[in-house]
Amino acid sequence: MVSYGWITFVKNLWKDGSGLAFDDAGDPTAYFWVHLLLAVTSFVLGTVIGAIRLRGVRAGRRDDGHSA
Repeated sequence: MVSYGWITFVKNLWKDGSGLAFDDAGDPTAYFWVHLLLAVTSFVLGTVIGAIRLRGVRAGRRDDGHSA
């Protein structure tokens, strides 16, 4: 469920009106790019780690049926 938090964060970052994410001309600032990179990296790592965990759980269930 952490991934939903990052998706919401990116949406809010995109709509930022405080002047941190976009300059007066509407161009993205360094703040925007750094935080976008953090969110994307966290989302990708979380997805990969979740997939590895799921494979481990499935493998564990298969092993439980064969050990006796």
